[in-house]
Amino acid sequence: MKPLYLAAILLFFGFISVPLRRVLLPDSDFIQDRSKNDKIQKDPPCLTMFSCIEKYSSEYKVPLRYALGIAYEETRYEGPFDWDYDHRKTSTAGALGPMQIMPGTAKWIWDDMKISKEKILVDIDFNVKTSMKLLRHLYSKYKDWKIVFGYYNTGRPCVNSYAEKVYNFKPNKNEVSLN
Repeated sequence: MKPLYLAAILLFFGFISVPLRRVLLPDSDFIQDRSKNDKIQKDPPCLTMFSCIEKYSSEYKVPLRYALGIAYEETRYEGPFDWDYDHRKTSTAGALGPMQIMPGTAKWIWDDMKISKEKILVDIDFNVKTSMKLLRHLYSKYKDWKIVFGYYNTGRPCVNSYAEKVYNFKPNKNEVSLN
């Protein structure tokens, strides 16, 4: 098949897939109600998560592999092609969302902001940003990533097995390039 025909076919199916998905899956995670009458398509959580991790790890100067390591250890996030990824997780200790943020920690990090548990749980951007800001703050204080990861896990400066796993984390080379 000639490349031009193939491109035309792919373009056609791309255009009809969004309206069909809206009709067939009106309450799916691919559609978000941003206002009362304005429904728009959004990225799947795995792509949103990766985009946020890249953005905020860079902004807060947290090495990408460490940010991905935290995400993996906290909610088993495996990268941008982890299509079954569910970011809405809650721990038995009360940590919420993709990076497992404690509500008290979020309030401490954003002391001028009123933050609901629902926001921490479902807002991937906010959750990842809070995590990266916390990691940068802890690194500025302790100057040792292993201690930072132990603190993130336990709430006290230590090096534990969690810290070692995050420190030695290697993402799947087929999904994530750290260059």
